[in-house]
Amino acid sequence: MRYLHSHLYFISPLFAGIAFLAGLTIFRAKRSPTYLKVFSIWLGVNLVTEIISNYQSSHRINNVIFVDLITVFDFAFYLYLVREIIRSRRVRMILLFCVIIYPAIFVVNILLIQGSVVFHSMTYALGCLLLICSCVFYLWEMFQQTYSVNLARQPEFWICCGLLFYETCTFPFYGTTNLVRALPMVILRNLLLIFELLNILLYLSFTIAFLCRPRNRKSMSSY
Repeated sequence: MRYLHSHLYFISPLFAGIAFLAGLTIFRAKRSPTYLKVFSIWLGVNLVTEIISNYQSSHRINNVIFVDLITVFDFAFYLYLVREIIRSRRVRMILLFCVIIYPAIFVVNILLIQGSVVFHSMTYALGCLLLICSCVFYLWEMFQQTYSVNLARQPEFWICCGLLFYETCTFPFYGTTNLVRALPMVILRNLLLIFELLNILLYLSFTIAFLCRPRNRKSMSSY
């Protein structure tokens, strides 16, 4: 996920590349969950979009439409990913509905409300809230288990915690980005450095998720 960038254009693609390479190792592991294999492929696509968006930013190319589209697909995919992790049938159905309807809401937003010349802050904020709620539900569901697990060896824990931390921290800014862009440049630069750090932490959490070797978990009954 990306919109505004600092002058360190290579940082996010670098860590995205590391996460992608870590994801490739999942194909060598036995009985790897399907969602992790799909996630590793998605990270490859994400690496390409990171490179393109950073190239556009470094050459001062207006990339609002490109970033709008990419962030919509980001949210839709991450909602799908968390859906594959969550076990509650009712919540899985709700998330499937969200994956389908969220892009439609985005289209309505850029056609009738915010337009295509500004960042889609309204639907971005909605995506943040949906993803935050999904990750919180996963954590709640996990803590309801009647048996103990080693969290350090649970890929889904690292994925959800990374997404939860990133979306919670970026939501206040990106959700109001069309209003706060009038802030002094020195403040914006400091904010962008913080967001680069958040990007790094997000990709590191994904990298750990692939490198930690999960143990077989007991089946958990759906609600």
